[in-house]
Amino acid sequence: MRSITLFLVLFLSACAVKMNNGPLYSSYYRYEQSVSVDNLHKLQFDFFSSNLIKNLNINEPEITEQLLFTKYMFKQKSHFEKINEKVGCLSINGFDNENMPISFNIKYIAENEHWLIEEIGVLFVNSIADFTDSAKCPSEYQN
Repeated sequence: MRSITLFLVLFLSACAVKMNNGPLYSSYYRYEQSVSVDNLHKLQFDFFSSNLIKNLNINEPEITEQLLFTKYMFKQKSHFEKINEKVGCLSINGFDNENMPISFNIKYIAENEHWLIEEIGVLFVNSIADFTDSAKCPSEYQN
């Protein structure tokens, strides 16, 4: 009986953690797990808005590197999202491969019933004190 109770507690805990990930983070996670340099061209319309990619040449190495921004974050610490009808913002705090703090701020738009990346902001912050504690779009940061 004890093992069944323990199993149920662990199962429900896992479900609760999974449910905390909203639609923007879920879209980000699918992108992070699916897209690579080898399939970016094929999958670009599944993850990026038509407005973002309409003037980009994905065959240029600099563009490819920018669109594969997720490779800069080695470990995630926290994430926040907010949605206002057909626009949403996702902020992810974490660390790069040298354990330096980094934040992604991504603007999503709802297009063809999917959340697609419209804008990407990568911030190399000075310390974890600079991590955001709420979702922000890239435009909310001054250059």
